[in-house]
Amino acid sequence: MTVTATKFRFVALLAGMFSLLVCLSLLQTRTAVAAGAVEMQVARIVKSAVNGYNGAMHSGDADRWLKYFTGNVQRKGPQSAQEGKEAFSAYYEREFETFKARWITKQMVISGRSGAVEFEWDAVHKASGTPLKIDMVAIFQLASSGKFESVSFYFDTAKLGQYSASDEVAASSGTD
Repeated sequence: MTVTATKFRFVALLAGMFSLLVCLSLLQTRTAVAAGAVEMQVARIVKSAVNGYNGAMHSGDADRWLKYFTGNVQRKGPQSAQEGKEAFSAYYEREFETFKARWITKQMVISGRSGAVEFEWDAVHKASGTPLKIDMVAIFQLASSGKFESVSFYFDTAKLGQYSASDEVAASSGTD
């Protein structure tokens, strides 16, 4: 084998390796962009849902909030859990009848199809006029349908007691 043939093979090997690295780099970039696109979509849907909750509370129309969830939705909180659209809807219809509330978002973190929202639940118990402000976290899981299949709430339940004029406020709290 001549020196020229060896140099040619070496250059061809380098060109092949460079091409392979470029292809792998493009593949990783496309995967990262796709993951970023999903997270951007989830962030948009979470923001829209929070605005939907606030708008629904303002208008008294729970359906404006419920439309963001699948038929087999699961809701978990420190004091109760609901499974299925019927139980989920009944829970929020009761919350909307009992409170005038809004979410004040402090921060949102999105990872894949999951979104965590730290917020203040600023509410007034309609029957007693008792105000409630509770720091909470909600974690949403987005289904492939573009609706949420689950939402879990976390907060200090002891905070409910300090606001209640009676046990009725804490017992009927929509935050449980």
